[in-house]
Amino acid sequence: MGKKRLVVIGDELDGIRAAARAVRENPEIEAKVLIPGEHLSFNCYILAYFIQNSDEDVFSFMESVMETFKAQYGIDILTHLRVTDILPLEKKVVFEDLKEGHSSAVEYDKLIIATGVVPVVPAVEGINLGNVLFLKSLDDVMAVQEGIEAGRIKKAVVVGANMAGVYTAESLWKRGVKVTLVERGSQILPELDMEMAELVRRQMGHKGVEVLVGEKVLSLIGNAKGDVVEVHTPEHILPADLVIWLEDMKPSVEVAKKAGIIIGNSGAIEVDQYMETNVPGIYAVGSCAQRIHQITGKPVCLYRQAVDDVALQVVSENIAGGNGCVLEKGVLGTISIQAFDLGIARTGLSLQQAREEGYEVETAIVSVYDDRYACGGSYRENVIKLMVDRSNGKILGVQCVGGVLSDKLVDTVAAVISMGGTARDLAMLDVARHFSYFMNLHPIPLVAHVMLNKLEGKLKGISPFELNDLMQKEEVVLLDVRTESEFKMGTLPGAINIPLEELEARKDELDRQRNIVLISERGRRAYLAFVRLRQMGFERLSVLDGGLLIYPFA
Repeated sequence: MGKKRLVVIGDELDGIRAAARAVRENPEIEAKVLIPGEHLSFNCYILAYFIQNSDEDVFSFMESVMETFKAQYGIDILTHLRVTDILPLEKKVVFEDLKEGHSSAVEYDKLIIATGVVPVVPAVEGINLGNVLFLKSLDDVMAVQEGIEAGRIKKAVVVGANMAGVYTAESLWKRGVKVTLVERGSQILPELDMEMAELVRRQMGHKGVEVLVGEKVLSLIGNAKGDVVEVHTPEHILPADLVIWLEDMKPSVEVAKKAGIIIGNSGAIEVDQYMETNVPGIYAVGSCAQRIHQITGKPVCLYRQAVDDVALQVVSENIAGGNGCVLEKGVLGTISIQAFDLGIARTGLSLQQAREEGYEVETAIVSVYDDRYACGGSYRENVIKLMVDRSNGKILGVQCVGGVLSDKLVDTVAAVISMGGTARDLAMLDVARHFSYFMNLHPIPLVAHVMLNKLEGKLKGISPFELNDLMQKEEVVLLDVRTESEFKMGTLPGAINIPLEELEARKDELDRQRNIVLISERGRRAYLAFVRLRQMGFERLSVLDGGLLIYPFA
């Protein structure tokens, strides 16, 4: 009996990884990978990494990756082949040889589509100028590296302030390039809630990176050589030696669609629980494949930082031995980057997404020093925001901005979400605590206990945005309970100061008929003030969530 022929089309790393696993599971499989260029494709996160780490030879690294797959798994990687058609009835893939200029075909028993995503090229004047890149290839990395080293790239504009945009901006900034980040939306990092994203924006400002929000690029202006020199927005003219455009991506699905493969509502290829398309024997994996969100149950298309290990396992096992492996859970959209000395991570739904899905959401925000868990020589505030369903305490999402442990904290919560966990489950986790800091709660139980206090009516919080809206509608008492010296160093406009220790003696200075919002640096002393004032008979009380540390309007 002959070898089973597995063909992978597309250069996204997920495809060849799935083929390698399938070959490992079943040595009777013979795998070929058809890619349109010279190399496999890296996503823009990895490409940005190589921009900032210029001492690493990206081409040598890629060559070693490809050689590993060839040597260890016998995978035949065929380059410069552009797939034009999939013929399911004949079980053939038709391709054009971009070097020789002729067309040919290869037969398959099983087929994996791993075509990834492509940038959405906007209808903007000057988008085809030189030095306008979409950061989609190793050639783009080399162009940036050579331009920086030759002194031609000193000012850059990154368009699109999502996670990829922020990470790319940091990569250029680390190389000494003056960077402006332009975002058409009302905030950077749409993956996060606004007050969390604001922490990152402030940090970027401290590092000398200009951040413009609510600014749509109108045109790109070139010089006589055809290279970009200016970026025009409604309010700014930005000089630029380089523009990296990362605003929108879409799944590359045209060949699949042409073959009669169903494209889902998310715009990606629809697959079942076996990662198989509607055409038997054809699977899809990576960024071009539609997944189901674990919380909402709705189809989503995710541009992932790394390979989708769960999907790879399902695809490879089903190709190796028949459809016996199923996806048991959906995806949560977990993502994490380190940028501008901050850990930035999230999973699940944001507050806005949860509300759009009809959830009645409760939130809790806390801040801790991350060195108490990483045992480092320095510390950074790590701000954690937790979202739960108020009706049953089920966890909907979490976001972390701050220290080196942000991704680990999010991973912990993601695991609890995957088990259908609640805020109480999170509070009861038996997590590792360092004995040197035994007086301080681990950040995960801490944010969970704050959440439980809210759900049980022991604490009423008010978000920065709710407070800002409330202040526009009525006169509010802003009570700062920090020490007098801390108060003098800065507080909210119109706030009064009664230190926590003086509340009992000075309670008559407060109007019980007005809303009183309690303020402290991180909210902990404000919570203690909340408890004490309630014992004194005050009812119209709330605590500013997250404290002054994350208040974005000050």
